[in-house]
Amino acid sequence: MMAETGHTVIVQAAPDGPVSRAAASGGLECAGVNLQKSAFVTGLLPFRRLIKDFVPDVICTTRADGQTASAMVAGDIPMVRIRCDIRRPRSGKLWKMVDRRTDLVVFPSSFMIEKGYIGERKGNVAVIPHPVDTDFFAPDRAPDLSEPLLVSIGRLSPVKGHRTLIKALKLLPEEVKAIIVGAPSQQSAGELKAFAESLGVERRLTLAGKVEDVRDIIARGTTGVITSLGSEVVSRAGMEMMSSGLPVLAAATNGLLDLVNDSRTGLFHSPGNFRQLASQAEFLVRNPSLVLRMGRRARKMCIDTLSYPVVAEQWNIALTKLTKGNRIPSGRYLQ
Repeated sequence: MMAETGHTVIVQAAPDGPVSRAAASGGLECAGVNLQKSAFVTGLLPFRRLIKDFVPDVICTTRADGQTASAMVAGDIPMVRIRCDIRRPRSGKLWKMVDRRTDLVVFPSSFMIEKGYIGERKGNVAVIPHPVDTDFFAPDRAPDLSEPLLVSIGRLSPVKGHRTLIKALKLLPEEVKAIIVGAPSQQSAGELKAFAESLGVERRLTLAGKVEDVRDIIARGTTGVITSLGSEVVSRAGMEMMSSGLPVLAAATNGLLDLVNDSRTGLFHSPGNFRQLASQAEFLVRNPSLVLRMGRRARKMCIDTLSYPVVAEQWNIALTKLTKGNRIPSGRYLQ
């Protein structure tokens, strides 16, 4: 996002890892410095050389190891920590030192501040949402509301609550089908299939496994479903479905509370409450015009608040303040 808005971005990540591969596929330069776990100590010197060679105006880090390394070897360069997970902030003397050397902590959702994820921090914090590519995830055809399809995207971890959807499916009319997209994680597709068979809904449920490009599946859907029992600091699946024009039936938890506008872009159900979810899904099946209106609002909300240009401008403002008014486009950023 920042590279596309005129900045020079260099990614620090372990070589041959998922982040470096993603950086390469996006046309970004990757330094290939590993700071994770046991490689932290040996990675400090290469990281210091990287800082010296590229002289970044700002360092943005999404992991505690990168934040610690930056505090140790680049304390004179403004640093931003981007919180991306549900883990509570660390404590202790070392971590207080690292936190003091961190100029700004950015949270993707206001619930994290409200729930105390700031911890003991005394310095600046901000809420800047993660963006969604509204050009890549865009409606390409009108949904076929005569064949209701509920779409759920997320790893097959129990915390994602897929069994809530499967139990809700049993209560829904026969014409309603569901598809779950996600790789095995703590439970397998076979286990979820067996659970669906025990409820007699296996013929109406598709377990698609891991899918690299979910756009075609989203396009076939009529309503998105997010049944998480927790987690969801950032619901990328929810953002992608909403950007594609689907309303979302979402569990009322964590970052989903900031993403979904209840009764306008979707509906909330209590986490794990399959009866409530089933009632909401049936209500939308019976009111197809509402599905279309909610989907249009969801798409507009993503464009207005979560698209690359909008979120990039928020980052430009924050980084300009950190660099004391220097011209942002001429800067170099290490993310």
